[in-house]
This record gives sequence, C-alpha cells and structure tokens, in this order.
Amino acid sequence: MKYGDMAGKEVIGKEARKLGRVCEIEFDTKGWKVTGFCLDVDQDAAVDLGLSKSRLGSVKVLLPSSMIDAISDRVVLNENIDEVKKQLRRLP
Repeated sequence: MKYGDMAGKEVIGKEARKLGRVCEIEFDTKGWKVTGFCLDVDQDAAVDLGLSKSRLGSVKVLLPSSMIDAISDRVVLNENIDEVKKQLRRLP
C-alpha cells in the first residue's frame, strides 16, 4: 500500500465510531517500517478523547500503527476510544 492510498481515509474505532481522517504517516527510516499515523480528529471525537481545539481549529494526534486492524475503504482500529485516549500523542 502506498501512502497516497491511506491519506485521507476515514478512521473508525473498534466500536465502529468515526474518529477522524488519516493526515500523515510516521515511519522509521532505519527499518523502513510504518510506526504510526497522524489522525485529524473529528470535533465530536475530540470531545470524547478529552482534547481541546487548537488555535488553528484542527486537532491532530499521533497513534501507533499497531492500533490498525484493517485498511480498506476505511482504516479500522483494533482498540476502543478509551484505549485510543491512553495511547495518543498530541501534535502541535
């Protein structure tokens, strides 16, 4: 799969809840492995994740690629929103 195939895809949690869209991927250049992905969080999901809106109006977080269960027309996570909340890293 190419980056362009994943960029912009809707991301849903284990409980089939829409969380946002993929905006970037993070990879390790030494091992050439995808290690994480950037999620542009939807407003409703941001509230449930305990995230406040940034000055630019967009909330972006980094999630580990190990959370991905499947990729098709959407990116489906293998974790519920509570686990996502524990593992996310807020991006500026």
